[in-house]
Amino acid sequence: MSRSGPGWVAVWLALLAAGLALSDWTWRADRALYDRALQLWPLPADEQIVIVAIDDASIATIGRWPWPRAVHATLLTQLAQARPRALLLDLLLSESDPDWSQDAGLLAALRAAGPVVLPTTAQRRAGPLLWQDPPEPLRSSVRLAAAEPALDQDGVLRHVFLRSGPPGALRPHAALALLQAGGECLHPALHPTLNPALTPALAQAMPWQRDAQLALRYLGPPGQVRRVAYLDVLAGRVPPAQLQGRYVLIGMTAQGLGDTLATPVNADHRAMPGVEAIAQTLQMLRSGQGLRVLPAPWLALGSALFVAALVGLMGRLGQRGGLLLALGCALLAPLLAVLALPLGWWVSPLPVLLAALLAYPLWSWRQLEHVVTQLDAEIGALTQPASLLALPSAQALGIEQRFQHLHSAGQQLRSARQFFAEVLDGLPSAMLVADARGQVLLGNALAARLFDVGEAQELVGLDLARLLAEFRSEPVLDWALALQQRTGNLAAVEVELAGQGHYVVQWAQVQGGAEPRLIVAIADVGPLKEAERQREEALALVSHDLRSPVASIALLADAALTGKALSDEAPSADTALLTEMRRLAQRALQMSDDFVRLSHAEQVPLQLQPLELDALARELLAELAPRARLRAIELCCEPDLGDPAWQALRPLADRALLARALLNLLDNALRHSPDGGLVTLGLRRAPALGSHAVALSVSDQGHGLSAAQRKALAQGQALRSADLRGVGLGLRLVQRVALRHGGQLQVAAAERSGCTLELTLSGIP
Repeated sequence: MSRSGPGWVAVWLALLAAGLALSDWTWRADRALYDRALQLWPLPADEQIVIVAIDDASIATIGRWPWPRAVHATLLTQLAQARPRALLLDLLLSESDPDWSQDAGLLAALRAAGPVVLPTTAQRRAGPLLWQDPPEPLRSSVRLAAAEPALDQDGVLRHVFLRSGPPGALRPHAALALLQAGGECLHPALHPTLNPALTPALAQAMPWQRDAQLALRYLGPPGQVRRVAYLDVLAGRVPPAQLQGRYVLIGMTAQGLGDTLATPVNADHRAMPGVEAIAQTLQMLRSGQGLRVLPAPWLALGSALFVAALVGLMGRLGQRGGLLLALGCALLAPLLAVLALPLGWWVSPLPVLLAALLAYPLWSWRQLEHVVTQLDAEIGALTQPASLLALPSAQALGIEQRFQHLHSAGQQLRSARQFFAEVLDGLPSAMLVADARGQVLLGNALAARLFDVGEAQELVGLDLARLLAEFRSEPVLDWALALQQRTGNLAAVEVELAGQGHYVVQWAQVQGGAEPRLIVAIADVGPLKEAERQREEALALVSHDLRSPVASIALLADAALTGKALSDEAPSADTALLTEMRRLAQRALQMSDDFVRLSHAEQVPLQLQPLELDALARELLAELAPRARLRAIELCCEPDLGDPAWQALRPLADRALLARALLNLLDNALRHSPDGGLVTLGLRRAPALGSHAVALSVSDQGHGLSAAQRKALAQGQALRSADLRGVGLGLRLVQRVALRHGGQLQVAAAERSGCTLELTLSGIP
């Protein structure tokens, strides 16, 4: 494990939290939070505790302080009549009064008032610290208690020691002494922290000892404990029932007189009188509503474990989640500490709070170090000779240079990715790239159109097997299984997509870095299927029609060899035989020529140019005129060639192919027309196909087409002649020329006799 790794970050932060918990580094901040928290949870005052306050009004009426002891004796006599549970006279009576009658009266009043607690202080007189006790016989008439407040370093009273004093003379705190004088003992819910140093061996070596420490749980700011004025009690204006059976504390509350203490709950910077601090301490001892401070070792252990768990969770949540978690823990720690106060516990939140605030910067620093390390490794990999990118070495580079190199590498990678995307889109097949789980990572535009999505990016994340399940194959494929099993050579299967034709799906798995990639190519074989169908159809025509004249030639040759005449009426058997053989041979040559022209019409690119239809018509009619005259067939145009319509129409077309197609139609019309008949070449506009579209028609007066031939022509199929004079290749060529020019070959409405075939051209390439 690296010393800067996430594990070590957790270890260092855990040690920091433990060190903060075991040390005083955060003492002031912890005390400040503690003081604010105490102010949020006030407690109701105990009605059994009453303060007889020597307030400003009493001072003003009775006279300047100190008062004669006879005044206090009178007060004690009044209180004796109310029979309180116990009394605390928060006055220092360490010396005798010069007037012995004052002490005598006070002594009698003390004995009559019942159990009275008198606080004492310590003083050094040329030796160790000793208690300043009141003189006899006052000392024997009261319970002596410690009046020493245990202030913290900042002068604030937050703790109380239930016992303190010189070795061998420990006295109880004034509140504890008053509680004991009232016949009660410390509440069992309180657990004071004992001083382990107070062993018999060490106790004698300590000049002043304190033991049984408790954290003070204040009721609230000064003035919470019920008060009655000293003057009112002295004058008898306080009913005895209000003091009967209660703890009565007599002490100074007037401003500028007596002891005042700084406490965590002082409001408006008003100090708390010492007598009220004792009263609030007494209530805590009676009710058990104190505070227990989590010991430092347990705080250190808990803080360390919490911080270690925090760093571990940050690693799982990532950057944003880790930041929110660290801030949340930093806010949660003081909140939980405040909420624990009503339960009687104080758990310092500072170790967790500070460690949580440092957790994210340190963890982020480690993450940044890791990223920089990985960045160096990636830049180093890009500098290898086998890499497509040429970058300088990343060793000993500053962060700015690293980012410059990373930017350069990213720019080249983006260019490579753009190039790859363009190559993918330029492929003639639909392409898909998927991961090992079958989720699509890349796709091209052809694939998007094939699977009917808007853009190729929308294919990303789709399930490849579900996409391919749209294809129909024989036998039916389980695509998920088929794609996973093919890990070697290329696999291919022919499929069909409803309404879109035939395809070949090819796929193979390649190793693409850390995990394999599945590459799928989907090629449209519809045109190949159509070309194959047309080739088979053409071969069927040739094999059928070409076989007839060749077979006839063979039959005639056999007849000549055996000496049989072709016809009894023939003037010469040899002449008739040779004549028929020549006719059949010419027909076979004509079919071969038509087959070549058909292949030419289907494969050779078009040479489009504005076509002068009138000139083309004159050439075709002139070429066929001799044959027409031999049979007295009239060739004409509709409209006449002199009509402006022939000059006005100039469609874009391949002149050679169109001339061959029209010549085939005219030749077919001549062959099927009777002697003395009429063959017409027609021209008209075809606005249904476009503004430049034209329709060229050829009409004859022959026997026409059968219903089956009309249906075959409408479906784009080749025509088969009922006799041996036609083979259908000529019309097949006309069909291909029409289709390549954006038009079609169709039969005009049936008439009484003859046939009209119309060739339409869109006029636009």
